[in-house]
Amino acid sequence: MEAIWEWGIGLVLALQPDSGGLALFWRALSLLGDEVFFLLLIPLLFWCISPILSIRVGMVLLLNTTVNTAFKLALAGPRPFWYSAEVRALTAEGSFGIPSGHAQNTVGVWGAFAASVARPWAWVGVGLLAILVGLSRMALGVHFPSDVLFGWLLGGLTLAAFMAWSEPIWQRVKDRALNVKLVLTFLASLVLVGVPTLVLALLGERDLPAIWLEHAAMALPNDPIHPWSLETAVTVGGTWFGFTAGALLLWTQGGLDVRGPWWQRVLRFVLGIIVVIVLWAGLGALFPRDETFVAGMLRYVRYTLIGFWIAFGAPLLFRRLGLLV
Repeated sequence: MEAIWEWGIGLVLALQPDSGGLALFWRALSLLGDEVFFLLLIPLLFWCISPILSIRVGMVLLLNTTVNTAFKLALAGPRPFWYSAEVRALTAEGSFGIPSGHAQNTVGVWGAFAASVARPWAWVGVGLLAILVGLSRMALGVHFPSDVLFGWLLGGLTLAAFMAWSEPIWQRVKDRALNVKLVLTFLASLVLVGVPTLVLALLGERDLPAIWLEHAAMALPNDPIHPWSLETAVTVGGTWFGFTAGALLLWTQGGLDVRGPWWQRVLRFVLGIIVVIVLWAGLGALFPRDETFVAGMLRYVRYTLIGFWIAFGAPLLFRRLGLLV
């Protein structure tokens, strides 16, 4: 890997911007593969455009994140600014580098959009976006080219697996009783938490080269790295359970018709996202942020509430307020 990283450092340094304006451009591009961006996009789709598309995109995102987290913990690869003091970290990242989650999400999530559109231009757009987001992650100093390439590969494989298996799995469970479906989706959420946890349990926390830690501390003195954290795995599990359970309950009440005038859709999004932000930021500040079991349970609950609000709580509020047709 040393030869691959050495080659990658040269490309990263060549891409790193000299001006603040170009750095801002790369950060803006990077947002299109960011999980926080998708935290806004998925509610927008669910409440205002297409709940089915939102569910599809949300599931692909969560599956991608689980796969990404498991591989990060297994491979334990450095980020460029850990590896070389010449590389500037233009955004804060504390997890391992390979595979790139942004590259993986861009292919997987935006690929789910393209699959729904089913037009060649949509796939061309995904390809261009994937290249730009991948370049942005290298320019920001947080990924090697090999991280990006592996992220693209995993994103494509995860999307292909979802497209091949999601419908057959749904056909097997759709006629089961609601309580059975809720139990099954809860168990699925535990699997999403369990896969990265099992990887870490089997391989353990390996000692990282001291020079990596030194370079990381120099580049981001106010943002210590935490590469062995299982926070992301717990986040995914909680979000999956809340979101899918909420959607199942909503469909027992006839689903959600998101048609309506533009002002109605805007009002739905504004009212709904305020609660998402309160749950995300408010409970995030209230609950402990460490690696203890209690903190993990509270994190699971927090993201379950966010997912449940998006898929069930907010639609009920919209009905009560007369914001649905």
